[in-house]
Amino acid sequence: MAQYIDKSALVAEIEKCYNECLKRAKITDSDYWNAKADAYRNVLVSLDNTLEVKEVDFEKIWKEYCGHSGDVPAISAKPIAKHFFELGMAVSNKIQKGE
Repeated sequence: MAQYIDKSALVAEIEKCYNECLKRAKITDSDYWNAKADAYRNVLVSLDNTLEVKEVDFEKIWKEYCGHSGDVPAISAKPIAKHFFELGMAVSNKIQKGE
């Protein structure tokens, strides 16, 4: 099962590590801790430039796929799973291509 990480939580955790490295660089072995801080900063820049957070109106998509009433149709779950798998792949491919 796919698990998702909240982007803001991920960024906050990386920023926490970045700030800790900067703090330690002032105390001891500044080259080492500054290098680690630079690595965290590069990750933050990469996240900002590549990861996109999109809101999805699940109810709208569900109604479009299942009919206007939104009621669960008497079909197997396979077509639904296939639809959302393909939707996820399309979004993932766009992100990887930088679209």
